[in-house]
Amino acid sequence: MRLRLAGWMCSAVFWAGAAAAESPPPLAGKGDDALPVLFDCLREEDAVIVSAHRGGPAPGFPENAIATFENTLSQVPAVLEIDIMRSADGELVLMHDDTLDRTTTGEGPVSAQTLAALRRLHLVDNEGVTTKHRIPTLDMALKWGEGRAVFALDRKDPISYEDIIAAVERRGAFGRVMFATYSLDDAIRVAKAAPLAVIVTPLESEGDLETLRQAGVSLDRIIAWTGTETPRPDLYRALAEAGVESVFATLGGWTGSWDNRILVLGDDTLYRRITEGVQLVATDRPGDVVAALPRAARATACLGERP
Repeated sequence: MRLRLAGWMCSAVFWAGAAAAESPPPLAGKGDDALPVLFDCLREEDAVIVSAHRGGPAPGFPENAIATFENTLSQVPAVLEIDIMRSADGELVLMHDDTLDRTTTGEGPVSAQTLAALRRLHLVDNEGVTTKHRIPTLDMALKWGEGRAVFALDRKDPISYEDIIAAVERRGAFGRVMFATYSLDDAIRVAKAAPLAVIVTPLESEGDLETLRQAGVSLDRIIAWTGTETPRPDLYRALAEAGVESVFATLGGWTGSWDNRILVLGDDTLYRRITEGVQLVATDRPGDVVAALPRAARATACLGERP
């Protein structure tokens, strides 16, 4: 048995595609080193997992809602990417847009409403149907996710990384969240404020690794964001040789995203070619991507204690 896998809170259920006979195991583990251990294993096993964009919305399940997280995780093991805004009274809530109009029964800026007012609203799914679900706070999501979910936290202005770090620290949740950043400077800022943080940051070359090293950032806690357009297998290999895992994003609300192009073409096997060599695929189609990727089945070797 691999000692480095001990302590993961999940069963050895086979979950690939339609073969899963019960709910997939969660990715959430115990301890502040849980995510580095998981991603190291994925790299070593040539395995892959998915990140469900905005939690994996579906008809009846609006984005950034706890019920949506439950629905997604009932189908596939996935990181849940969520978006964080702030209410008028300073509470961190899950919301992608600056305004309430698209995703709720309310209207106007999110930041103009108190938490109490936001919680009275109903969430609207991507088909425009009003649901019974309410806007959760970040703390509610972190509490719900203990032992069952890994979140990728996407900061929206004017929230600071420090705001999110404080919320994660209060819940003792560094072992089950990833911080999305948009520059090396941001990654360095987060690493200095929270040495235990796992950070997703854009990396264009091996030279960027040296920049992070020189700043004192532990590469064990870095995951390379490699974009949404052109797969870069040479970069993935170089990063893997340096012990750094990669993510490629097929998501996007525009017609040119890989998710939309592949959906139009009707050939999900294309996911295999464009994601070869990465350990994480950020997508709007988590179930379809898992079903299309044989490498997703290999992730079972990284989940739970293995005999």
